[in-house]
Amino acid sequence: MTTPIARQAIDEAIVPAIDDKPQIDHVETYEVEGKHVNHDIVTKSSFEDLPWKKTWVVFRKTALMCIFASFSAAADGFQISMTSNIVANKGFIQTYGTTINAKTGGPALASNILAAWGGIQSAGQGIGMLTQHFVADRLGRKAAFYTLWVSLLIAVALESFGRNWKTWLCAKLFSGFGVGSVQFMTGMYMTELAPAKIRGFLLIFYSAWYGIGQLCSSVALKVMNDKHPFNYLTPIYTEWAMLGLMAIVYFFIPESPFWCANTGRHDQGRAIIKRLNGGIEGYDVDYHYDIIKQSVEKEKSYQKEIDGESHGFIQELRNVKEVFIGVNGFRTLIAFWPACVQQIGGLAVLSSYSSYFAQQAGFGDPFLFSLLLALVAIVCTLVEASLIDLIGRRSLFLIGACTVWVMCMVVGGLGLMANRSSAVNKLVLVFSLFWRLGSTLLGNLGWAYIAEAGSSRLRAKTAGIAAAGGVCLGLVFNTSVPYMLNAANGGANWGLKTAFFFAGISTPFLVASFFLIPDTSRRTAAELDEMFRKKIRPWRFRSYVTDAQKALNEERERNGTM
Repeated sequence: MTTPIARQAIDEAIVPAIDDKPQIDHVETYEVEGKHVNHDIVTKSSFEDLPWKKTWVVFRKTALMCIFASFSAAADGFQISMTSNIVANKGFIQTYGTTINAKTGGPALASNILAAWGGIQSAGQGIGMLTQHFVADRLGRKAAFYTLWVSLLIAVALESFGRNWKTWLCAKLFSGFGVGSVQFMTGMYMTELAPAKIRGFLLIFYSAWYGIGQLCSSVALKVMNDKHPFNYLTPIYTEWAMLGLMAIVYFFIPESPFWCANTGRHDQGRAIIKRLNGGIEGYDVDYHYDIIKQSVEKEKSYQKEIDGESHGFIQELRNVKEVFIGVNGFRTLIAFWPACVQQIGGLAVLSSYSSYFAQQAGFGDPFLFSLLLALVAIVCTLVEASLIDLIGRRSLFLIGACTVWVMCMVVGGLGLMANRSSAVNKLVLVFSLFWRLGSTLLGNLGWAYIAEAGSSRLRAKTAGIAAAGGVCLGLVFNTSVPYMLNAANGGANWGLKTAFFFAGISTPFLVASFFLIPDTSRRTAAELDEMFRKKIRPWRFRSYVTDAQKALNEERERNGTM
C-alpha cells in the first residue's frame, strides 16, 4: 500500500485528465518573422521533433557545451568518494584514530566520529541545496557555480593541512556544501540548455562523469594503499587538480537563457541562444528565445494569481511555500521521490560506508570492493544513458527500485548464515554489486527528475528543496549505518542483516512508486508545465499528446509538411 503522504499527494494533485481536445474560445497570436506565436498555448518548435540522431547532429554545439558543463561532476564524484573511502587507509586511521582496536591493539576510528563526519557532510549538502537556489535565481547560475567552487576550495585546504578529527569535520561541512550544490545545480543547468530529445542522455552522461570521478578516486586509493599504505595525503592532494578542472568549466560555460528570460535580461538571453544555436540552418534565434520567454511568463502569471506581485528578496523567501502546495507541491514530491527511494534502499551502505561494509562482510580488500562498485556504477550509467530516451525514465526507475529491494532481501538472507565460507562471501560480493547497480539506476534518474520536474519558473527552488529532502534522509542513514554495522560504542552489530532493515522500510515506497513516477522523457519545459497543470496521471505521461504538439501538427498539416 502507498504511504499516507504519497496517497494524500495523489488525492490532492491528480484528478482525471481533461479531454485531450483543447477547448480554446479565444486565441491571440502574433508573428515573429513569419512564425505564429500563440499566447494561450506555448509554442513547440519543429526542431524538437527531429529524430534522436539528427538532434545530435543539428544541436552538436549545445550538446558539447552540456557535456563540457558535466565535467564538473567528475570532480564532485572524486571528492565525495575520496573523503568517504579514505577512512580505511592505515595512515588516515593512525592520524585520526581516537580509540583502540580490540583485535590489533592499534588505533581505530570511533563509530561516533564516523557518524559525525557522515552526518555533517549530509548537513552541508542540505545547506547548499536549501540556499544555493536563491543565489542561482537572483544572481545567476554562473554565480552559484562560483560560490560552490569556493566552498570546495576551503574543504580541500582543510583536508590537506588539518591533522585533527575536528578539522576533518569542518572540511566535511564545506565539502558537503559544495558537493550538494554541484549535484542539483549542474543537472538543472543542463536541463535549461539541452534539447528535449537528447536531454535524458546528457543528464545520465553527467552521472557517468560522477562515476568516473569515483572510479579515479578508488584507483588512486587502491594504488596508494598497495604501495604506501600509510600515505593518505597524496590522494588528497590530487583533489587540487579537480578544483582546477571545475574552475575552467565554470569560466567558459554561458549563463542560462531561462534565467535571463526570468530576470528580464532578454538581450543577453538571445545572445546566448545565438552563441549556441545561431549557426543552424533555418533556426530563428528570436522565435526560439520567445518560446523560452513565453514559458517563463506563463508560469509567472500563475505565481501572481497566488502571491501577487513580487516585492524583493523577503517576498521571495515567503514564496518558497509555493513549491509545497498544489501542483507545484506534487512536482516537488516527484523530484524528491527517486532520491528518497534510493536512500531508503541502502545507499549509505554502498557509498559512504562501502569500505567499512566490505570489512564487515569479510572481504579481504575493501579498496578493491570500492573499485568494483565504481566500475559497476559506470557500466550501469553508460547502458542507462543509451536507454533512457528510448524506453523512458519511469520504466528504468521501476526496474532499479525492484532490483534494490530484491538484493536487500538476498544480502540480508546471506547475513543469517553463521561462519560464512569464502564462497558465500563471494556471493555476497556479487549480490552487493547488483544492489549497487539498482541503486545507481535510481541515483542517476533521481538527478534527472530533480532537474526536470520543477516548473520553468521554479526549477531552481524545486531542484534545491527536493535534493535537500534526499540529503535529510542521507543525514539520518549516514549517522545511523555505522551503528547498524558495528558492535563498538553500543552498535547493533547487524552486519549483512542491515540489508533487511532497508528492505523492510522501502517496501511501501516501492509500491507507491508505481502510482507516483511519471515519464518526463522527450518533453519540453512547456509540455511538462502543461501536463502537470492538467494533472495528467503519472502513468499516462508517455502517451499523452500535449496542446503544443497538436498545434505543431496542425501547422504542419496547413503547410503540407506532414
